[in-house]
Amino acid sequence: MNNVLLCSVCKYDYTHFIGTIQVTDNDEYQAYEFMVNQKYPITVKTKYEYRSQGNLHLLFRCEDGHFFIKSFDGHKGNVFIDDNQLMDELASYLNEVYKEEEKRSLSFDYGLLGNIEEFLFSKKID
Repeated sequence: MNNVLLCSVCKYDYTHFIGTIQVTDNDEYQAYEFMVNQKYPITVKTKYEYRSQGNLHLLFRCEDGHFFIKSFDGHKGNVFIDDNQLMDELASYLNEVYKEEEKRSLSFDYGLLGNIEEFLFSKKID
């Protein structure tokens, strides 16, 4: 049997890849840029658990409508998988925003980008 990615919220196996979020961070455990789908930069400083050479997060949505994120964070020579509080909070935020949505989109759009940006700015630090 093949391995299939399951929704981390409901365990449904019909899941769709929506996009990527690459994080640029600094040595003070802060992120300062989030690049969505390699072309939409969101410049905002937030707390970030890792200091890294690279952080990549894959955004998915299941056909029941739940968003979830597979996270890969490099830190001091290790890669941590699915251990990122900020991305967990982003997925929860998106699920709350879209919970009443009647027509589910299984692709990336500017509304989703705006909601990602709104969430990240709510986490802004000085």
